[in-house]
Amino acid sequence: MTVVECGGFAAAQVALNVGQSTVSRQIGDLERRLGMRLCQRGRAGFRLTDKGRIVYEACQHLATALESFRTTVGALRGELVGDLSIAVIDNWATERGYPLADVLRTFRSKARQVHIHFHTMAPDEIERAVLGNRVNLGIGVFHQHRPGLSYEALFDDPVELYCGRGHALFERAPHDLDRNDLHATDLAHRAYLSERQVAPLTGNLPSTAAARQIEGVAFLVLSGWHIGYLPVAYAERWVESGRMRSILPETYRLNTEIELVIRRGVTLTLVSQTFADILRETTQPSRG
Repeated sequence: MTVVECGGFAAAQVALNVGQSTVSRQIGDLERRLGMRLCQRGRAGFRLTDKGRIVYEACQHLATALESFRTTVGALRGELVGDLSIAVIDNWATERGYPLADVLRTFRSKARQVHIHFHTMAPDEIERAVLGNRVNLGIGVFHQHRPGLSYEALFDDPVELYCGRGHALFERAPHDLDRNDLHATDLAHRAYLSERQVAPLTGNLPSTAAARQIEGVAFLVLSGWHIGYLPVAYAERWVESGRMRSILPETYRLNTEIELVIRRGVTLTLVSQTFADILRETTQPSRG
């Protein structure tokens, strides 16, 4: 499963912490035991055979079934046991008012024996991880909902357009700015989405830089050369310290939502369901 998810033996050796020859030998042993060729490898690159794809999907079902068995038996003993794998967008820990630490605290008090696997990813990576059963739950901003996934709004996360100290617009008075001034700027766009679709007012601006995660956009804005969209709560520390300012918020502010994403049609384990319920209880009262 790791070889498939990493896209080949070379990348899998890092994830598995063994040499490539060991990975190759173990895959060869598996193929001999099953009596079939699972993948093509060589100069042409790594590719699953048709049978290999079916075996990989069966492995995913097996892993889910084993985890369900563990949590079911644990529940009979009155315990929450097993694994919880969560993927969230990056840099939440530094944002004020975000409830994830409180959710984890409450969950851990109920589930001391659960192994938590915590991942930070870009939104499109979260969606792929949930679809591929690599994580149980995803939390982030998802501008275009994908088939096969179920989305549930948790709380609002507005974003605004920012420039950093040293940028040509930074010292300009708010009343001295208009939309035409932005055409002489350079937008740091978000590599995982189409700016034209989610932010049409800025989608046609010149752009020579891109970042897959929030922190990358922040670095580019702080350089003083680029403008870019950032969550208001995330940018607040730099605004307060005078290193960043919002550009025409009455025009460019976008109201986005943090959403919980789950693979459609999948029955959550008791562990995952418990975490999701705590997440809803913590965030829903704040909506609106």
